[in-house]
Amino acid sequence: MSAVVRPAFYRHMAIALSLFVIVGFSQTYYLRFLTGLPPLDTLVHLHSVVFTAWLLVFIAQTRLVAAQRVDLHMKLGIAALALAVVVVAISFATTAVKATIPRIHPSGLTPPQFTIVGIMSLVLFAGFLALGVAFRRRAAYHKRFMTLAMIGVLTPAASRIVTQLGLREHWTYLVPIAPALFVAWCLAYDWRKQRIVHPVYAIGGAALIASWPLRVMIGRSDWYQPVGEWIARIGTGLQ
Repeated sequence: MSAVVRPAFYRHMAIALSLFVIVGFSQTYYLRFLTGLPPLDTLVHLHSVVFTAWLLVFIAQTRLVAAQRVDLHMKLGIAALALAVVVVAISFATTAVKATIPRIHPSGLTPPQFTIVGIMSLVLFAGFLALGVAFRRRAAYHKRFMTLAMIGVLTPAASRIVTQLGLREHWTYLVPIAPALFVAWCLAYDWRKQRIVHPVYAIGGAALIASWPLRVMIGRSDWYQPVGEWIARIGTGLQ
């Protein structure tokens, strides 16, 4: 019986997404020792280590499927789920602590208001991940949900790349381009291979892109202000 030849798209996508994150955090974390930046706080360092572990697991999972080791893919998936929970928890804590730092973001949002950007990313990540787990026995859905989960948390890396390029004043307009381009890549792949776009990418991708104007709108709303302040108080307690 001949082996099943699996498309390389998801392996390439996993590597591209991971490289994007690594490039984004190259100056502030991975190559920080080459800069004059002060040492990182323990929480931020822990967040970076945990998310780097997630990138490695994400790549490993696509490699296992490509190697037709679905059995190992499923076993590693249990550990990956536990790691994802840790990623969400530490990411929320990091967002909360950053909300205590006085500054006005280029988007015009105050630190408590700006927490909506991180919170929305975590909601998308957790939501797509949960759907991926729910559809784990339907590969066409599972792999697409997991890809969208990863695209949903590109914001911090995209933000740093925009800053590195000296375009921080245009943050609001430039940062959403990165996830939009990755979503477009997914849509183009589906269309090229099947002449139809899978509903996960069509609906999930649209929701991901639409979340960007919603983040700024929600952050500036009166009802979110106390929510952002509550998150900042949590951050104060974690310091």
